[in-house]
This record gives sequence, structure tokens and C-alpha cells, in this order.
Amino acid sequence: MLAAVDPVTGAGCFLARQHGYSPAAARRLTLGDHLDGDHPFAFEQLVEGPGRVGVLNTDAPGPRRNAAMRAVMAGQGVGSELRVALVEAGIAWGGLVLLRPQGARPFSAAEAAGAQRLGRGVVAAMRRYVTGAPPESSRLDQPPGVLIVGADETVVAATPSAREWIGELETLPVPALAAPHMPMESTIWSLTQAVRRSDTPALTRIPTRRGWVLLRAQPMTGEENSAVAVTIQPATGTELLPAMALWYGLTPKERAVTNRILEGQATKQIARRLRMSPHTVNDHFKSIYRKLGVSAREELIARLLG
Repeated sequence: MLAAVDPVTGAGCFLARQHGYSPAAARRLTLGDHLDGDHPFAFEQLVEGPGRVGVLNTDAPGPRRNAAMRAVMAGQGVGSELRVALVEAGIAWGGLVLLRPQGARPFSAAEAAGAQRLGRGVVAAMRRYVTGAPPESSRLDQPPGVLIVGADETVVAATPSAREWIGELETLPVPALAAPHMPMESTIWSLTQAVRRSDTPALTRIPTRRGWVLLRAQPMTGEENSAVAVTIQPATGTELLPAMALWYGLTPKERAVTNRILEGQATKQIARRLRMSPHTVNDHFKSIYRKLGVSAREELIARLLG
């Protein structure tokens, strides 16, 4: 299970899964990690380092979850779990979880060390996936979707367009999207959990086949049942830029220049505001266009502002 996060906010961004825990088990384990507070290799701790890898077993010697969480693992037929925090250049990009079934050989210390060495290559592959096309705001022609998620983590209300937007994330099967009671999508669940832990708004920017999507969640005011409101809409301009700059490798100066481009400033204006020569600004233009895969200012503006 490979999970990417928004490199700015740390909220879930996209998930790739081949077998692994069921969604219900993964959520139960995630909740246990945060609520029980006794996980020997919580991702937050692995991100801080110095070691980025942890191995957990259900019945073999070594670090383990508590009894309740080991029962969840055993119920999924899992005997050993190896988790890797994907950190590069001081930025957390996501996490990788590998599983072995009960009865198989547990992950060894040598395999854990090998997984840590592979972390940089996995991050590079994730970034190639995200930056394989020029960035652009989502082209889905729908009004923003709005979901209300109750305290029991079920969708209690949704606008008609919400299903279309969740379909863009490609994490739920088509029949589930058409079901009368829409199941909770994994990225949205991750975002609502972040809101409940901090009681503050949270957001994430997600690359999809038709462009970048912005998910924003915030606690409902005046509610006694801890409901969370989630909006899904195109990620545009300055909302997209902070995460996009990291994925595409823009330097701080290139990001500042891009921001001025999106504000509609002319080259001389940008040079004056950023205290550069027009020649230096033009050099930044060329580097930005090359990294983002666009040909000119007009294309950049059209893609990022819709």
C-alpha cells in the first residue's frame, strides 16, 4: 500500500493498493495508532527519523502493536508488516506499507535496511507519476461537491455533484459510487480525521486524470455531533501553487515568479517587486516553463487558472 501526502499539509493525497489491509481494517489500525498512542513505529515518528523503517509482527519476537491491534492484523491474515516513511530533502511525501501473511517468514532487519535504501527511489517514482503531464486545474465541468460527514464517519448528506468529484479520485469502484448510501472514500476519511484531531480546517491537493482537485475539510460550527464539512473543487492558481511547486521542483524564487505571473504582472513589474533584473526574470520564466512542461506564460495561466 503506497500512500502519498500533500507535501505542504501532510494530508493524504492519493493511494495505490495491491492486496493489503481492507479499508475497514486500515482505518481501524490508523485510529488505534493515534488513539492508543503505543505504536512503536508511528509514521509521525518515522518521519522525524533517523530511521525511516519499522517492522511489526503479530506473533514473532520484536516490536508489536497492542493486543487489540494485533487481533485486527491477525483477522486480515497478516503476520508481519514493514512500513517506510518516504522522506526526501526534509519533506514527507508519503508512506509505504508491505505485508506478509501469517506463517510466512517475518521481515528481517536486512530487508528493513534495504527498504530504507529504496525510499528515495520510491519518492522519485511518485514525483514522476505526478509530474508526468503539465499541471492544470481540474477540467471536470461540475459545481463544487459538498459532503457532510457525521461523527460515525458516514456521509450523512451530499450535493449531487459530490459523487462526480469522488469518482475523479478513482479510489471507489463504480457500483459504490452509484449506491444509495455512498461509502466513505479513503482520502476524505483521512482528511476528516485530521480535522477531528486538531479541531481546525485541513486541506489536500490531489492530481487526477483531468487535473488537480482541492479537498478542504472543516468542523461544523454549532454542531454537537462533531460533523465535518468537506468541499471538493478544482485546485486553481495560488491554492495549487504551494504543493505544485514542491512536486515539480520549483525553487523559492521560481515559485515567487510564478505567483506574480498568476497575478497578471508584467515582466518589468515582477522584476521590480522581486528586486531582479528583467533578464533574470526571463531566465526564471524559461526554467519554470521547462519544469512545468508548458511553452509560454499564456499556457501556464490558462492551465492553472482554468
